[in-house]
Amino acid sequence: MNMDLTKIDFNNNFISIIIPTFNEEKYITKCLESWFNQDYPQENYEILIFDGKSTDKTIDVIKELQKKHKFPNLKIFTNEKRKQVYAFNEGIKQANGDFFIIFGAHAYPEYDFLKNSVETYDKIKKEEPKLIGVGGIHHSICENNAAEISKLVYNTPLSGSSPYRYLMMERFSNTVVYGMYDTKMIKENNILFDTDFITGQDFEFNLHLIKEGFKLYTNPNIVSSYYTRSSVKKFIKQTINYGAAKGLMIRKGYFNILWLFPFGFLFMLLSIIITGVLVFIYFIIVMLDTIRLIVKTQEPSYITLPVLLFVFHSLISYGFFKGLIKGNSTFK
Repeated sequence: MNMDLTKIDFNNNFISIIIPTFNEEKYITKCLESWFNQDYPQENYEILIFDGKSTDKTIDVIKELQKKHKFPNLKIFTNEKRKQVYAFNEGIKQANGDFFIIFGAHAYPEYDFLKNSVETYDKIKKEEPKLIGVGGIHHSICENNAAEISKLVYNTPLSGSSPYRYLMMERFSNTVVYGMYDTKMIKENNILFDTDFITGQDFEFNLHLIKEGFKLYTNPNIVSSYYTRSSVKKFIKQTINYGAAKGLMIRKGYFNILWLFPFGFLFMLLSIIITGVLVFIYFIIVMLDTIRLIVKTQEPSYITLPVLLFVFHSLISYGFFKGLIKGNSTFK
């Protein structure tokens, strides 16, 4: 996307970037340097760090980077409650921007992330006054085989994951990744992140906005990259928690038919006893999507997808019913 910065009214486009951290010394340099080097005037955005009492050198690294790059608008806060969701809410309260972005320390934006976000918002807002946020896509960076497993699973719609992972087209959407939100609209409507969610809080936040009648928009030219979960243990925990979050969302009145596909796994187990028909249908669907992904990506590793999805659906189904039954106590 080519963009003339002279067309942006910077007086009305100051942006607050909210970044929770906890023991991120390995990743925070790439994250912050990508923000410092945006194709957007530095005086027109701020970075708010909310650190959950890191025990490594995260804070030292941040201070050294700020000194090195002489970035004028970086502030560090302590997230006393440590969980990210509390940092999100405090960040919104502290934000001075016309817009805010909640970003991950495990990720980094492309150099044109801010200007593309602003251009997209300004353009779509003229057509849709209920627009409250815009987002883009992110690429998964895999450092080992465990991360590759996570990438393979979440890049298919059969995982029930959000479309920004695999749908590369401009559109209105029900969730955005690393979205840029209108601060005034959020504050005027008293919308914050639900602290019952330790995982999936960003998804719930977006669904809350949609439920209130607001609009979100995805533009694949708004690009970021994310370091995927790097161990099998982390992947298992994350998957169970994602399932639990969706179970909790249903308890709170949200619903999406796509959420139910992974949970069809339990019905498949019952069908083994009763009939083999549903098992056959399940594997036909999985194999067709496996073939589609191999052709699309030219990555033969997707041949393992049927087995990976079987395991994934088992884990997320367990988490789903756990969240549905136990509610927010699932995360405690």
